[in-house]
Amino acid sequence: MEKLHSSIRHYHYHWAMLGIILLATLLRLPWLGGQSIAFDEGYSIAVGSAAWPTLFQATLSSGVHPPLFYISYKLILPLWGITEFGARFGTFIFGLLTVPLLYKLGQLMFDRQTGLLAATLLAISPIHTWLSQEARMYGPLIMLMTISMLFFWQALRTNQRRYWIGLTVVDALAFNLHYFSLWIPIIQFVFILSHFARYFSQFRLWVATRFVAGLALLPWLIVIALREYQSFGIGFLQKPDLLDLPLTLWNFAIGSSSSSFWPFTVLALGVFALALFNGLRGTARPSRFAQAILALWAGLPLIFVWLISQRRSFYADRYLSFVIPGFILLFAFGVTRMKPSPWRSLLLTGLIVASGYGLVTTHLDPAFQKDDWRGVAAYISRYEQPEDVILLYTTHIKFPFDYYYQGQAPSKPISLNLAQYPLEPLTTGHHRAWVVYPYTRRPTHYPKQPLLPNGYWDNDPDRNPLLVEWLEAHANDVIDYQHFRGIQLWLVDLNTTTARSKP
Repeated sequence: MEKLHSSIRHYHYHWAMLGIILLATLLRLPWLGGQSIAFDEGYSIAVGSAAWPTLFQATLSSGVHPPLFYISYKLILPLWGITEFGARFGTFIFGLLTVPLLYKLGQLMFDRQTGLLAATLLAISPIHTWLSQEARMYGPLIMLMTISMLFFWQALRTNQRRYWIGLTVVDALAFNLHYFSLWIPIIQFVFILSHFARYFSQFRLWVATRFVAGLALLPWLIVIALREYQSFGIGFLQKPDLLDLPLTLWNFAIGSSSSSFWPFTVLALGVFALALFNGLRGTARPSRFAQAILALWAGLPLIFVWLISQRRSFYADRYLSFVIPGFILLFAFGVTRMKPSPWRSLLLTGLIVASGYGLVTTHLDPAFQKDDWRGVAAYISRYEQPEDVILLYTTHIKFPFDYYYQGQAPSKPISLNLAQYPLEPLTTGHHRAWVVYPYTRRPTHYPKQPLLPNGYWDNDPDRNPLLVEWLEAHANDVIDYQHFRGIQLWLVDLNTTTARSKP
């Protein structure tokens, strides 16, 4: 009879998990092509579509990420094409796979109920839903981090060779995907050190597997070190202050929306805070070991990256998104450890409603909308004329602009990093000039974007002085101005300037 009851329960969990995967699919898949390709996504597509030498050269020149994402992206991009939907489909698959993986990790660390609730919370997580719809490496990073922790937990518990081998392979991949994955061995080392009496027999094996996994990244680090010019292109990140830590937690819980419905937002955050507190509260073995590693996973990178960023900032929510599964498992355990009661049901309902509220606000809040490069390119294509020229504010915005623009006018950047080019030589021989200017972004808490008003150009501290002078000189020649989401567009008639300058 007990076997029969166990089989029935397993059957129910099986179908519940399928339902959760279906829910995660419905919340992600239909919106893959909804928004315009953003700058980072345009860069992914451009590099992933380039020839192999160009791919490695581009990755080397930026120095921001290891090459694995761009290598794998180049291989999978042709499978679905370079439409918005196709460019994001691979990341969607990685995000979807993380849902059952988190269920398995929660089951192994605690029980099936905790795993099932964790999978549900990840399926409806606003921030994970967003990152699963973006053509970048953060969805795969979250998945690899979850697999790594799963193998690590099983390797410590069983000491079986297959888990140590799996841990080595997964971490080797993660190290070559994103530099922040190097937090994996740091978290694991601190956990083993804090429980050394229990895990000392596995410590040498763990060190050996970390060494082998690290060797996979070594060739890339050598190539990076031998570059003629050393750069690490994240100077746009601002130094975080104390408020940024709770804003990050807010973002990871329900998305740090600027919704004006503050009472419900505060209540939703309070529900997550209560679940987190209960998930961290002391308990008996073996759950306390799982609590310890989850607390390290969720908290250690946030605190130390914040401290390091007081000298040079590396603090950005998307870089730290690999901690999200750790938080979600703590939320889930905070609910399931409560004895069945009205309070447990209330907390469970509160978490689900709060996540749903976050999903709605992040979909409706304009601060979560990407820059409208699709609209800008369509507008220029519609009204362009022969002999037009397009002046792009920086070389970097060619990636999203060229993705959409299929017209005949040449596009010419007016700056590259710190180098700024005079505009008159760029407009010589042309009758009209389109000036494309995106807002200056400080995306610490991306995907939330700063909402900037129409005409922000007048107050932008980072304005290109050469462009300022040129626009002031042609103030009477502006024949059209348009404000798109995140982008301003001027059309300047160069013929009137030529006519005025004639004797």
